[in-house]
Amino acid sequence: MNVAAVGVLFPVFLLAVIFGFIILLRYLRYRENMMFIERGMTPPVPPRGRPVSPQGVSRPAYYSPYRRLRGGIITSFVGLAILLGLWTLGTGPWLLGGLIPLAVGLGELLTFVIMSPTRNDYVENTGGPHDGNDNQNF
Repeated sequence: MNVAAVGVLFPVFLLAVIFGFIILLRYLRYRENMMFIERGMTPPVPPRGRPVSPQGVSRPAYYSPYRRLRGGIITSFVGLAILLGLWTLGTGPWLLGGLIPLAVGLGELLTFVIMSPTRNDYVENTGGPHDGNDNQNF
């Protein structure tokens, strides 16, 4: 098999494996639900609640600014590792395989820095600890 055929078939094979795995997971969830129903039980329903933040903004239940920080750090370092690994081949368009995740990770980190709540927001919205320097007149 020549190199060009492998270069075309490998992404197709990879996508087929990914979609096959997704279909397998959905089928297994379907079978599990059917077994619950056959035994007269109610299948579990995944939670879909959206709690409201102190500012009144509805956010998904899984939202946390530190998840964005963690994701940004992981994505940045994975992109950096791929970039350094591909750099051994020399400069070329293949370096985009590492530059793109690195840029996405840095964007996540920048978003965390820009949108993270400040200490003053924490004190005002939650009644958190005061350090005594908030100019309160007693």
